[in-house]
Amino acid sequence: MQGLQNKKKLHHKDHLLSLQQRTLCINMKQTEQLIEVGRAYIETLNMLDLFHPEDVAHILDILDCVHPDPGFHLGIYIEEPPTDNWLTNTCDQSWFHCYQGDEEPIIKRPYRHDGMVYHYQNMRYLRFIFDLFNHLTIDQTAMGAWQVYLLSIAKTLLPFSGGLYYTKRELIFSLDQLKNKKRLYDKDQNLIFKDFDTDVSPWVNIEGAQAVVSCCYWNKWQGLVRENAKIFFFNNRVYLLEDFEEEVLFKYHCGIIF
Repeated sequence: MQGLQNKKKLHHKDHLLSLQQRTLCINMKQTEQLIEVGRAYIETLNMLDLFHPEDVAHILDILDCVHPDPGFHLGIYIEEPPTDNWLTNTCDQSWFHCYQGDEEPIIKRPYRHDGMVYHYQNMRYLRFIFDLFNHLTIDQTAMGAWQVYLLSIAKTLLPFSGGLYYTKRELIFSLDQLKNKKRLYDKDQNLIFKDFDTDVSPWVNIEGAQAVVSCCYWNKWQGLVRENAKIFFFNNRVYLLEDFEEEVLFKYHCGIIF
């Protein structure tokens, strides 16, 4: 009798280990897929023809969980070149948006005199980011949530100018990407990445209509940061993108002030 109970305990333990191993394999496969899509997305952004920025439909070949509504297309606004007036030259940024019809409208930055360019740019971005997701359906999956996140942070990866350089980031998917930062020092002249082995892989947790997307990035004025974004879906559309929570894994400041 005792022997039978021991066999049942061993069988139960083996079953739990099998489930844990299976979950680990699924998570590892998901992470690999997230990284593959993330790297392809960044590579494509870096190769965009900024002289003909309206031709960005191929972005959705990578973000294949994102689907424009019938008659709508993915477009892009690229920052305008600097002007001689410092008030209008304070900052400008780029972002994706959706447009209807065969020809993308030209989005121009009005001439401003009140010095509120930064606030104005943020309001414009909020308008177009919500307009973007109003015309997109999303596969309500972990990969779909990841692709929503990648689209939503495009303004930190695409060209910008002035004070918005503070928002410039490099997405970090693996420790290998930190190799070129091994020689960076903090204010006390200590190597900032000495013996650093924290997992920096992206991950997505989705339950029903809510997803949490976690991704690391490098910023010259913050350091290494892990960002967690909450995404809420409704009828396969983005209903809400909550304020992103950030955890600074390693503080760093390049010393440059605009």
